[in-house]
Parts: sequence; structure tokens; C-alpha cells
Amino acid sequence: MEQLKREDPQLVEQLLGREVIYRGKSYQFWLDELLLPNGARIRREHLHHPGGVAILALDEKKRCAMVRQYRHPIGQVTLEIPAGKLDKLPNESPEHAALRELREETGYTAHSLVSLGKIYPSPGIIDEVLYLFLAKGLETGQQELDDDEFIHTQWIPIDELEEQIAQGTFEDTKTICALTRARLMKLL
Repeated sequence: MEQLKREDPQLVEQLLGREVIYRGKSYQFWLDELLLPNGARIRREHLHHPGGVAILALDEKKRCAMVRQYRHPIGQVTLEIPAGKLDKLPNESPEHAALRELREETGYTAHSLVSLGKIYPSPGIIDEVLYLFLAKGLETGQQELDDDEFIHTQWIPIDELEEQIAQGTFEDTKTICALTRARLMKLL
């Protein structure tokens, strides 16, 4: 099988300049000027993201810890695996952030954490890198939610979650990717 080619000079766009259009608490909106491979100049906008983590946390009964919360951009309550940004602590590793977010959002700590790799959720508009993890050996504790977080933890059997994904009734990308990677890596 041919390896995925990351660099191809005939496709690469060269950055000529960048303007920060908006600077928020965690995100920046950038307007970049680029030189296309054919010599034309173009402007592209994108959202700069600090990166994040998402955790597929399984208990001994093969249930997945899920969080239910309201997501303003889509205007609805979602059910998804615990996740969070890499912007709370300076130079925080993805592993540390995963353990921290799991504890904060669900109250659980994990004795085992395995990397499931990384994904780019929507590379056409945002530069977010999302690190995926499988957490096992869970121990209960207390949620440590931020002042602006309102989250309920819910447990779903992994087979039920897979069935909902197969039926197309479950739509959270990071959950689908983490579960699929864990299955393909034969960790479940």
C-alpha cells in the first residue's frame, strides 16, 4: 500500500502574509495571503485553534462515558465523548490534557491511557488538531466543571453506540473517529 504523501510541491500554497481579523479568548480568525502553485495570489480565511483532546473512556462493563451538553454553534444538546482544548495550562501535553478533561467533565480518573492518534476535524476552515485517547481502569470522583460548563455524564454500552453510528443516528465526529480507531487498532 502506498504511503500517504504529505508534501507535493505542485499543490502547496505559499504563505505571503497574515492578518489577525479577530482575537478571542481561545481562538483567532486569520486572513492569509497566499501564492498558489500557478503563480496567482489569493486570500483565504481560517480559524486558528489551540488544539484539543477527546477521550473514549470505557468502564469494566464495556460502557462508554459520554457527556451531554448544549453546543451553541449548532443550537442543540449533543451527546459526545469528553473533550477539551489545549489552552488551560502552558505547554500542556495532550496526555495530561486528556486526563484533566476526563476528570473535569466526568469526575473519573483513568489508570490506563492509550493514544488513538490525531485527526483534523475540518481542515478546510480550522487548523484544529484533535488528539484521541482510549481511557480504561476508571475510578470515580467529582466533576470539576468550569463556571460556563453545564454537562451531564451518561453511560452507553459500546455496542449500542456502534449501532447508532451504523444507523447514522449518532453524529459527533470525534466520537465516531475514536471508536473506529480503537476498533481498527484491536483495542476493544
